[in-house]
Amino acid sequence: MQRTARRLSAAPPVRPGWGRWVLPAAGLLLLVLAWPLASALLGADVFPGPAETLRFLAREAVRGTLWTNVGITLWRVLSAFALALLIGTPLGWALGTWPRFAALAAPWLAVGLTVPRILILLAAYLLIGLNERALVAAITLILLPTVAVQVREGVRALDPRLADMARAFRVSPAQTLRHVTLPQLWPSLLGAARVTLSLSWKMVVFGEVFGRTSGVGYLIAFYFQQFEMRGILAYGLVMTLILSAIDYGLAALGERAFAWRRPG
Repeated sequence: MQRTARRLSAAPPVRPGWGRWVLPAAGLLLLVLAWPLASALLGADVFPGPAETLRFLAREAVRGTLWTNVGITLWRVLSAFALALLIGTPLGWALGTWPRFAALAAPWLAVGLTVPRILILLAAYLLIGLNERALVAAITLILLPTVAVQVREGVRALDPRLADMARAFRVSPAQTLRHVTLPQLWPSLLGAARVTLSLSWKMVVFGEVFGRTSGVGYLIAFYFQQFEMRGILAYGLVMTLILSAIDYGLAALGERAFAWRRPG
């Protein structure tokens, strides 16, 4: 066992660039190659390849349909995303800080996490109407429990010894929040943001299928009725690329924020 431990300790460390760039690039390459492979296996009529989809996408862009509807969907996604974070963050802080409030809110939180999401969406359409307010309000309600739970767990994981040390050195509340509390909460906040963004995009498109006459979800439903797989793939591809870029930006922000944790 000692010889094995020595061999393991003597093993050369993995280069940072290998795990950080080469493997993700290889995974992305495999993902890209899977598309034409699936098209070749199933047939272009059933599952169009990248070339057919991109040609269709170019025609939609020239017509002006693409960017108008993508912009509408993106506005809905970001509106619900921002509202959920603005409301859910202080709610999660209260749940993690005040046990009595957490006990009072526990049944509400359980219902919010378990109720079928389509029920909230359809209820909002029936109560408010088939309009923007109903869709954004429903998606915000769907996202709130997830944000609140993520932030609550982050607050509960705060190290009380650091807060005690700040008080002992008579650090102001504003400086304590900035230099002690927020650095510990960043993982939970960024995790909540990434999960919320992903869920917001999926639910907005789902809501557009049912109750809107514009947006990516509406066009996906339209092309589904026309048996036009190129339209479904094209609009899904554009939104996936846009939101993947935003998610990558959030991940990069997290890496910069946590750079101080890595050993020199």
